[in-house]
Amino acid sequence: MENQSLNYKNVWIVGDSYIRRGEERARETMGTSLGLDARVQWFGWGGLRWERLLPFIHQSLRGRAAPDVLLIHCGGNDLGNTKSLRLVADMKRDLQDLHRRFPGTKILLSAISQRRRWRTANPGKIDKTRKWPWHPMAFLAP
Repeated sequence: MENQSLNYKNVWIVGDSYIRRGEERARETMGTSLGLDARVQWFGWGGLRWERLLPFIHQSLRGRAAPDVLLIHCGGNDLGNTKSLRLVADMKRDLQDLHRRFPGTKILLSAISQRRRWRTANPGKIDKTRKWPWHPMAFLAP
């Protein structure tokens, strides 16, 4: 019989208030492991901006092994506050850094969610930027 612990995955979901609220909703409905055969850990920080993401991840790593899967939901709070080209460059740099530090970790980046109301700048312009196909993961080397 195969040892099931060999298939056991450690999944981290890291990001802004969407993640914090997602964990609360998962706890109420399907459980925090989302029905997966994995240990899912949630790290949500309301108002998280991209520049604080890496320090937040490294702080969360203290005393823990790197996850097998890292799902990141971050960047929405930056739109309207940071020029999109700068945000893309920062995301690309930081994702490459995470990939180098944790080569065995699968890194997933969610799309930036549409909002009813953006706190800063022109809402139409921000939403257009959000939809533009500039996803930083496309720039990572295979």
